[in-house]
Amino acid sequence: MINTTLAKRYAKALVAIGTEQNALEKYGEDLADLISMVDASKDFRELLINPVFTKEDKKQIAGQILDRMGTDRMVINFVNVLIDRKRIDQLAAIEEAYREQVDNIRGITRGEVTSAEAITEEELDRVTDALSKITGKQVLVTTKVDPYLIGGLVARVGDMVFDGTIRTQLNQLKESLRG
Repeated sequence: MINTTLAKRYAKALVAIGTEQNALEKYGEDLADLISMVDASKDFRELLINPVFTKEDKKQIAGQILDRMGTDRMVINFVNVLIDRKRIDQLAAIEEAYREQVDNIRGITRGEVTSAEAITEEELDRVTDALSKITGKQVLVTTKVDPYLIGGLVARVGDMVFDGTIRTQLNQLKESLRG
């Protein structure tokens, strides 16, 4: 079970250390690389979460692997703390919370634009600029295609949703005609 409050607490601690060490970017990259490795390797994932392995074995093997990957010593120590406290299963949530907190420090927010067909770079730039003006932050946008939308697009940034799809406009017209 993912505990977002717990993940935020651990992420906040690593962000504080990363800020102090001027290593926010490096720690973020190391966490993302670790998540990729856990996702890609069933054996590594099993090692980290299976209670059959001792904490010492987990820390030793994970430490060796992370050291070979060039992971910062502080991130390795952080992983060891997660192993000791039996929180390593929260790693993905912690990485996500870490990224969100670092983005917040930098005045960045992430959004998603879903359209009926792929949008051009120029259109994406216009949407990104508009979202940045609305939120007052730099918006990093990912795109998704959903042909079910018929036309237009849906933009999601944080808790905000901007729905400019033809499907929604047709539904609103239908509701207004029903009176």
